[in-house]
Amino acid sequence: MHQAGWERIVLAFSIGCHSVLLWRLWAEKLAKVYLFLTLFLAAEMLQSFAVLPLRQDADLYLWSYVISTPILWVVAYLVVLELYRLTLEEYPGIASVGRKAVTWCMGLAIAISAVYAIPDLRTISASHILRIYVIVERSIVLGLLLFLVLIQLFLFHYKLPLSRNRIVYATGYALYFGIGIAQDIIWTALGVRVADYMTLWIVAVAGMILLAGAVLLNQEGEAKVILKPVDVDSDRARLQQQLADMNRMLSRAARGRG
Repeated sequence: MHQAGWERIVLAFSIGCHSVLLWRLWAEKLAKVYLFLTLFLAAEMLQSFAVLPLRQDADLYLWSYVISTPILWVVAYLVVLELYRLTLEEYPGIASVGRKAVTWCMGLAIAISAVYAIPDLRTISASHILRIYVIVERSIVLGLLLFLVLIQLFLFHYKLPLSRNRIVYATGYALYFGIGIAQDIIWTALGVRVADYMTLWIVAVAGMILLAGAVLLNQEGEAKVILKPVDVDSDRARLQQQLADMNRMLSRAARGRG
């Protein structure tokens, strides 16, 4: 089978994985709980539907990508904000600072990418437009991945008592974004011919992550973890006190600026 045939098969598999996870979220009444995750999955699936019948070297494929990708950037950014809100629900001061940091850094990443891409604007062509989009996309995805990794480190260090669903959401979304970064690295390091074959495997792995989410996310996973009372001198008690102090300080600072 030709490369184009395999690409369509893998893309159809990805669409199927998105559909399964979306159905699972809806069936388990989690679509509203994880609203921006649901919107992100739907947007990605619609983008894949739009380009499925098109050849990658066609102008229509390029313009479909150019028009739809910025929407995905915005929704992916909203997903990260949603994760900060959900994982730090009991610490609104820390969550607010985290969301503001994400916003500021994303704005800075876009500005730096735009400045870097300015020389390409002198010659307007399909290849130059695609190059600009790739530069901006890499900056945004890498920035979002950085904040997703910070969430993982924060959860690991402070051992927050999150529900299973929220742990799956935070970890799975970070892995999914990491797969996207791996795809970009392969394209840059190995070239188009080799990268085309590797990309098929990467898309397939990303689909498996979505299927794993469909299996693990359910209504029972929303149950909050109830921690047993701890000794005031224990490490957990010390970490909980650090979080509480940090949250009070940041909440007080936010009210002072208001």
